[in-house]
Amino acid sequence: MTTNKFNPLFRLILKALKYYIYIVFGLILAAGLSSILGTSHITIALFPRVFEVIWRCGIILICSAATAVLIESFR
Repeated sequence: MTTNKFNPLFRLILKALKYYIYIVFGLILAAGLSSILGTSHITIALFPRVFEVIWRCGIILICSAATAVLIESFR
């Protein structure tokens, strides 16, 4: 029987970071494939908006992770 040593917030943040990394790698793969297939104009048009959303979500996740680490250390 295994017990979870971490609180639910910390586990949630780790899961969210995992999926965030998957999304970033997926977007990198999609951008590479679009340049190979010749549809890079779509990627170039969408890149500023997608980058803005990904950047803001990353900042929110990093701040949430720092909060979870602080809560876990006080526990």
